[in-house]
Amino acid sequence: MTEMGPRRIGKGITTLQQAYSVTPMLPPVSATARQKCEFYREREAMFRDVAKTDAQRYWEAIACVGLEKEKADQVQQELQTATRQSSVRSPQ
Repeated sequence: MTEMGPRRIGKGITTLQQAYSVTPMLPPVSATARQKCEFYREREAMFRDVAKTDAQRYWEAIACVGLEKEKADQVQQELQTATRQSSVRSPQ
């Protein structure tokens, strides 16, 4: 995955049913923290777009947005914590 690249996950998906069938649902095991965060942000964007186009499933799609955002935020927090800890440990 490229950092801040164009979205690849779920491009062109317009219904929640389609979004639920998009794979992979999890980032690769070998993904870095940044790649995991980007993965979850892409899925968040996919569900946000679905919420705009699938009016009957709007609230369910918004809930999915929140879940993916929560995952991305958690990885981001872990990454920031690790960065702070490594800068404290390394001599300047």
